[in-house]
Amino acid sequence: MASEKKTPRIMGLDGLRTLALVGVLLYHMFPKAVPGGFYGVILFFVISGFLAGYSGTKELRAGKFSIFRYYVKRFFRIYPALIIVLFVSIGVMTFVDVDRMANIPEEVTSILLGYNNFWQLKMNASYFTNLTNTSMFTHLWYVAILIQFELVWPFFLTVYGIARRHQSPGTGVAILAGLTAFTYFIMPAMYLFQKDPNITRIYYGTDTRIFSLLGGALLGIMYGEGVRMGFPYRKNKVIAYLFTALFLGTTVFLYLKGNGQAGVTYICGMALYTLFCVLAIDCVSERKTGVGKVLDFLPFKWISKYSYEIYLWQYPVLFLTGIVMVKAEPALFYGVQAVLILVLSLWLNRFSGQIARIFLKK
Repeated sequence: MASEKKTPRIMGLDGLRTLALVGVLLYHMFPKAVPGGFYGVILFFVISGFLAGYSGTKELRAGKFSIFRYYVKRFFRIYPALIIVLFVSIGVMTFVDVDRMANIPEEVTSILLGYNNFWQLKMNASYFTNLTNTSMFTHLWYVAILIQFELVWPFFLTVYGIARRHQSPGTGVAILAGLTAFTYFIMPAMYLFQKDPNITRIYYGTDTRIFSLLGGALLGIMYGEGVRMGFPYRKNKVIAYLFTALFLGTTVFLYLKGNGQAGVTYICGMALYTLFCVLAIDCVSERKTGVGKVLDFLPFKWISKYSYEIYLWQYPVLFLTGIVMVKAEPALFYGVQAVLILVLSLWLNRFSGQIARIFLKK
C-alpha cells in the first residue's frame, strides 16, 4: 500500500462518489424533499465493486495478488474509522439519552462482525422510518454488506485468476459476467414472487444488493485487463458529455422523485440504475473525452477524499443533534449539523489514517 507503484488515477470517480454521498446525506437530512436519495447507495456499491475489480486485476497481472494482504489493507481502511465513530457516538449517547442504549451491545457486535443488515432485519428496523425512531447506526447496514463482499471477493478474484491463467482473460470475464447477469434478477424476483413482499428484507438483503457490487467489479476487471466496451461515448466527445448529462439528470430526478415503498423501485428501478451507474463509470473514465476531468474539479475531489468518514458520521450527528437541538431554529440546526459532520470527518480521516500508516508502515 505504501511502497507499491501507484496505478493511474481513474478520472471521474471523485465526482460520482460525491454525487452518491450528496444523495444519501440529503435523504437523511430532508427525507421528504429528497425521498429517493437512497439511490446514492447503489452508486457507492458500484464504485466500490469497480475499484475492487480494477485494483485486484492489476495485482493479478503483476503477480502480486495476496488474499492475506488484501484483507489487511481492507481491514485498516474500514475498521479504525468505524470503531472510533461507534464508541464516540455511544459515549455521547450515554449523556444524551441513556434509555436508547438497550440494544447497543447486540447492535455494535453486528456492526463489527459485518452482519448488521441481518441484525436490522431481525429487529424489523425499516430504513424508511422516521430518523428519530431508529438507531443512530441504521446507515451501517451498507458497511455490513461491503464487509461481506470484501470477505468473499478475494476468492472470486482467485478463481478468476486461475481461469485467466489456464484459459484466457475472456474466459474469466465470461464466468463473472454470467454470475452478474444471474444476480440481476434476484431483487425483482423476490418482489414479484412474494404474495406480500417484505420491502425491508429486499432492501437490506446481501443477495439483492450483490448485483451492484458485481456489476462494478466486472467493469473493474475489464478495465484492469484493458478491455473496453465500444459505446459511442468512448470515441465521441459530444456523445460522452450528453450521456453524462443524462446520467446526472436521471440521478437527480430519482433523488427527488424516488420512492422506497414503491414496487417499481424493486422490480426494475434499482437494477436498471445499477446498469446506468456501470455505464456512467465506463464513460467518465475515458480520458480522451475529458468528461471525468470536469467531474473531478477541486471541491468534488475534497468531498470524495473524506466520503467514507462523512458517511460514517452523518447519521450519528443527525440523530444526536435531533435529540439535543429539537427546539433550535432550522438555520442553526442544519448549520451545526453540517459543521459537525465536516469537522469530525476531517479529524477522523487524519486520526484513522495515522493508525493505518503505523501498522502498515506506509
